[in-house]
Amino acid sequence: MVTQAEHVHIDAPELLTRRERRRDTLFTALMWLLYVYLWVPLLSLGAWGLGFELAYDVMVRSGGARALLPALLNYLSVLGIIVAVVVLWSLTNRARFHNAPRRKTVKCVSDDDMAAWFEITSDALSALRASKRAAIDFDDQGRPVVETRSRPADPCHTQRPRPSKTTERADACRPGG
Repeated sequence: MVTQAEHVHIDAPELLTRRERRRDTLFTALMWLLYVYLWVPLLSLGAWGLGFELAYDVMVRSGGARALLPALLNYLSVLGIIVAVVVLWSLTNRARFHNAPRRKTVKCVSDDDMAAWFEITSDALSALRASKRAAIDFDDQGRPVVETRSRPADPCHTQRPRPSKTTERADACRPGG
C-alpha cells in the first residue's frame, strides 16, 4: 500500500547543504548541455539549408585566417585610440575639478524678498500659499497679477473634509543651506 506522503514533492533548496546544491546545479547544467547537443544536427541542417557555411571551411580551408589578423590589428588600434581619449578626458576633468566643491549652497530667500522680486504684496504671497488654486497672469509690463480662487462647488459630489497633511514649504531653508 502506497501512502500519500511518498508522492509529495517539496522544493526547499534552503534545506540542502551547499555541496548538494552545487551538485544539483552542475547536474542541471550538464542535462541542458546534453539537450542542446541533441538539437545540433537539426540546427546544422537548417543553417545549411539557409546557406550558412561552417566556420572551419571558411577560416582554415579557404585561408580566411590570413585576412583576420590585419582586421584584428585595425580593431585593436581603434580600441587603443578610444581608450586613450577616454583616459585623457578623465585625467583632464580630474585636474580641473579634483578639489572643487561639487554642490553650491542655495541662499534662502525671505518672504519679503520674494514678494519684492515678483512685485506683489506680502499678503498676496501669503494668499497664494494658502489657496488651493491660484491664477497668475502678467500685465503689459510683465508684472504678475495674482488671483486666488477657492475650489468651485461641485453639485454632483459632496465635499468631504480631507485629512490634514504636514507638508514642507517649497521655499523653506534646509539645514546647512
